This record gives sequence, structure tokens and C-alpha cells, in this order.
Amino acid sequence: MEANRNEAAEAIAQLRYMQNVYSQQYEFIQNEISAYIAELNALRGNLSIIENATTLDNSKVLVDCDGGAYVEASLGKVQKMIVYVGAGYLVEKSLEDAKRFVNENSARREEMIKRLDGEKKKLESELVSISYKLASMQQ
Repeated sequence: MEANRNEAAEAIAQLRYMQNVYSQQYEFIQNEISAYIAELNALRGNLSIIENATTLDNSKVLVDCDGGAYVEASLGKVQKMIVYVGAGYLVEKSLEDAKRFVNENSARREEMIKRLDGEKKKLESELVSISYKLASMQQ
């Protein structure tokens, strides 16, 4: 009888441990998804600017200098953009190349969000299963 209780207590402890591990993984994946969504939203904003760049021809803009300071600048004909390509590098690209690059990056982010969402759903399933097992063992 005592052996059965010890086995049950050990099984419950293992389930709680797994529940904790899966909960931490779930939280990590949720944070990753949120970060990718923020990046995707920024890329979509960039795409909108690229697509409408010619409307900025010969206009005045404010350039953010950080810390609440701005410089007014005049644009000529917008033909190129400088695009962040990763690892701290910026590259000058034609509007069409910039648009293609941003679209490709957006597609990669969307794919990563889908993959992470699939992993999140698996973890949700495991967490539900563990919860049911714990509830039935504690009765």
C-alpha cells in the first residue's frame, strides 16, 4: 500500500515537473511569436512606405535624431532606399529591389509564425493532457 502511494506521489511529481517545463516552453514560444508579429508589422509599414515612395518626391520630411530632436529635410526624386539586411548592415537598394527584399522578409516571418504556432498548439495539447492526468491522479 505504501509502495503504491510512493509511486503515485512520484508520478504526480513527474507530471508537475513536465507541466512546468511545457509551461516555460509555451511562454517562450508565445514571446517569440509576439516578436515576429512586431517585426512583421514593421515590415508591412516599410512596404507601405516603399510602395508610396514616389509620392514623397520633392517634399519636406522630418528626420528623427533621437531624444525628441528632429531635422527638417527636403527630398528630391526618391529612387533608392536604404534597407536593413541584418547583422547591423544597411544596403542601398532600388525601390523595386527594396520592395522584393521586404516582401521576402515578410514571407519568412509569416512562415516562422506559422511554425511556432504549430509548436504552441502541440504544447497546449500536452499541457491539457497533463492537467487531466494530474486531476485524475489527485482524486
